[in-house]
Amino acid sequence: MADRALPLWASLLGVIVFVGLLGTSLPVHADGASQSVTSHGLTVYFGVMPAAIAEGITGSSMHGAQPPTAHSHHLIVAIFNSVTGERVTDASVTSKVTQPGFEPPEKTLEPMKISDTVTYGNFFDLVKPGIYRIRLSISRPGSARPIVVDLLYDHPIPRHRL
Repeated sequence: MADRALPLWASLLGVIVFVGLLGTSLPVHADGASQSVTSHGLTVYFGVMPAAIAEGITGSSMHGAQPPTAHSHHLIVAIFNSVTGERVTDASVTSKVTQPGFEPPEKTLEPMKISDTVTYGNFFDLVKPGIYRIRLSISRPGSARPIVVDLLYDHPIPRHRL
């Protein structure tokens, strides 16, 4: 039992640090090694965490979802204007999370208010380890067409428990 406590605390600390970083409103710059992409005047930061941890932080069920399953993960996205560094809070965002041979339907990423900032998120089932493509479609008021941004997420192999 004690072996499980350290990874859970390490995961929670990582989530808290990540959410804190999403809450900043400083100008952002894309970094090839980070979980971010700059495209079409937007910089998008993203993170993926087990659904049970995401719900443990908020203390309630998010997005009207069913209780998380073993494969449920929460995708969270923060969007910024890449020129001004201002956070984008007025977008409609949809996402499709795919892997070869795995084509689930597109889902809406719902706006979430965290520490007086807006991020977007929803739950996805990530059944197998490996590379997932996350395709975001970002619509903004006054824009004729949505901006499509592709992200890559390398889902780790689950640790074996003894």
